[in-house]
Amino acid sequence: MIVGSVLFDLTGTLVWSEPPGETLFCEACDLLGFHVSPSELYRATAEVDRTIHVPLPATRKEEADFFAYGHMSALHKVGIDATVSHGWFIHHYIQDRMRYHKFFDVDTVLSCLKETGLKLGVVANAAPSTRERIANLGLDVYLDTIILSGEVGFEKPEPQIFKAALRILGVSPQETVYVGDTYHTDVEGAFEAGIIPVLLDRSQSYEPLDCLKVKSLTEFQEMMSIFK
Repeated sequence: MIVGSVLFDLTGTLVWSEPPGETLFCEACDLLGFHVSPSELYRATAEVDRTIHVPLPATRKEEADFFAYGHMSALHKVGIDATVSHGWFIHHYIQDRMRYHKFFDVDTVLSCLKETGLKLGVVANAAPSTRERIANLGLDVYLDTIILSGEVGFEKPEPQIFKAALRILGVSPQETVYVGDTYHTDVEGAFEAGIIPVLLDRSQSYEPLDCLKVKSLTEFQEMMSIFK
């Protein structure tokens, strides 16, 4: 089988962030006079994430409103009487201080894949503002399409978000590979869309699974020879 395109997840696959969001959240809370532990906050935000969902597609203002509301709701879960204004402060505090970095193998691998004539793209569950982050990291020079859930109205693992990328690239699922670091959203989502999934397990935390698995993008690049 000949592959004509490769799609990638973003966070955890091509980029990583620091410091942890929970750390910045706690710092912002301290400035507001709210004292909450990272463990409490982690449990509260996980619960909120399961119960509220960003409207899709989302405008930039809707994106910010959603995160502000989510931060406020998480503080309510730990017994703090926060307002949406507090949520806005926390959102901007985190946004202003979070830094994103490319993994060490990203530029080399994407450049080599691009030189072979492959069409490359990103398909990510991410807000519209993520497009600017991709450009700031210089990733856009390699990409033929960027599909963000906050823009198209579908989230992984829904097959529609993958199919949006296929339409733009003009390729079929059978000639496309998707690389991501999460089994449920990335592997199962790609499989449902008819795309060949590859799990990127940088930390070697997954047990053997029913899919192709690599521990780095460099290993993935070497694996691509089986599709020629």
